[in-house]
Amino acid sequence: MLTVKSTTLSSIALASALLLAACTTTSRSENPGMASNWSAITGKDWQLSMVMDGSKTLTPMSPVLATANFTKDSKVVGSTGCNRYFGTYEENDGKLKLSPLGATQMMCVEDAMEIENAFNNAMEKVTDWQLAKDALVLSDTNGKPIMEFVPITP
Repeated sequence: MLTVKSTTLSSIALASALLLAACTTTSRSENPGMASNWSAITGKDWQLSMVMDGSKTLTPMSPVLATANFTKDSKVVGSTGCNRYFGTYEENDGKLKLSPLGATQMMCVEDAMEIENAFNNAMEKVTDWQLAKDALVLSDTNGKPIMEFVPITP
């Protein structure tokens, strides 16, 4: 009787461990799939919904609308909410490397300048990207989200 209970408990423990391992394996394989879906990002206009300025979170509001468009030919273009910018990028399996950005040099209202400065500083720190619930999240080397964009719908 004791051997039957031991065997049954061992079988249940083994089955539970295998089931848990299968769930863990499935969730790990989903992350690389998200990272490899860069085509879901390219060719779309994205509007900045959040940018980190040091430890301060900025949320742009109209009329200060910063944007980004990552083209299929590895260019990034858009607006900082004040000036137009342009550059290039390299994407590789969830990693994102941006070139230094060129930009126009117009003076803008104070709120727009604050967003522009935070935007430019954050773009220099971007190393990773992720698509989460239709939002494009750009992160720094520590994995900390520093910018978030939402799709612009016409």
